[in-house]
Amino acid sequence: MNHVHWWLFGLSFAAGLLLTLAFLSRPVKHEVPLEVPVDHPVIPDPPTTRIVADPPTTQLPANSESRTTKIPVPPPTPYGPGSAQPGPDGRGPAGWLVKARVDVRLYYTPDNPGYDPTVAQVWFSDEQSALRAGFTPWHPGK
Repeated sequence: MNHVHWWLFGLSFAAGLLLTLAFLSRPVKHEVPLEVPVDHPVIPDPPTTRIVADPPTTQLPANSESRTTKIPVPPPTPYGPGSAQPGPDGRGPAGWLVKARVDVRLYYTPDNPGYDPTVAQVWFSDEQSALRAGFTPWHPGK
């Protein structure tokens, strides 16, 4: 069946085009009940659009301070618990000694020879936190 019936293909295309145009040109009836008033119970307002008057407010004296409670915000942990972003000076939190580079996914401890020149992109509290975050320890030759 290598022979294509082009006349059949053209006929089906033309029939489909004519039917599509016939259905598109037919007028569509839209029935909107205009004689029903808006506040009629047949057309209730949805509960989310009801207008509710504000309750009367009590005025506070100008010299009284409102009581507020400060909620401590923990520092962001970009790689899970035990990780922290470096400060503006590049240092980590006090007592955190594990530096890590995000671009190579390696972490450095103080006993590594490359620890001092390495600029930390993230700090970890310990090696286990760095391992949990998917970083690997630095070894010579890497």
